[in-house]
Amino acid sequence: MIFIVSISYQIISGQHLSEAIIRAGRSSLSIFFAWALTKEIDPDNPHAALIAAGLGVCCLLFLEIPFILPLVLLLFLFRITNRISGIIPTLFDSILILLTGTYLIYTGNWIQGLLMGFAFFMDARLNEPIKRHFIFAFICLIISLFVLYTSNIKILFVAQYQIFILLLLIVFSIVKIINAEVPRTLSDVKSRPLSKERMIATRIIAFLAGLLTLFAGLNSLSSILPLWTAIGGSTTYYIIQKIK
Repeated sequence: MIFIVSISYQIISGQHLSEAIIRAGRSSLSIFFAWALTKEIDPDNPHAALIAAGLGVCCLLFLEIPFILPLVLLLFLFRITNRISGIIPTLFDSILILLTGTYLIYTGNWIQGLLMGFAFFMDARLNEPIKRHFIFAFICLIISLFVLYTSNIKILFVAQYQIFILLLLIVFSIVKIINAEVPRTLSDVKSRPLSKERMIATRIIAFLAGLLTLFAGLNSLSSILPLWTAIGGSTTYYIIQKIK
């Protein structure tokens, strides 16, 4: 449905058919990732994912369509940390994540390296740890520091238009990290209870992703738009439930 509406809008706006199809596909995937990322950070509340998808549709009317690869990496990092799938990541999974993140780092998305390093480190420290992820975390840190040292990357201070986003992150950290509850949702495989500590770690990754992009400019903010709608959807649903 979103694909059809998006491609119709692109054609009416004067885009060529091929370009309209590509942009419509990216728009549809963006909404999907808004839904999927919310499910990863707030699996107990499926309605929060619907709110996030709705917010994503509204945001796409005014903001640029985000690139998909950073969102794919974020989803990977969430899943190896929270273990919602119930499947322990294989060596191939770890290498694939590292290669994807390394590519993004060298294309200017240095934030991904720090997020990868943190996710690998936490997975190596939490219950049912994968010890090799200590090595992967160290590799991510070295690559990130090297790129930061050799590249002309500017770290910006928070501007006025980012104050609202900072407030959103603060509220999210309070209601979903500090006051986190034991997850009720079971894993996809073997239906095992999810770890509260792993869920908190996943939300910390989301929080760090949002916090770091505040210092990287508007383009970085737009590049993870579905994550912002995921954080917004989860926080909004929590507030609605408390008001009832």
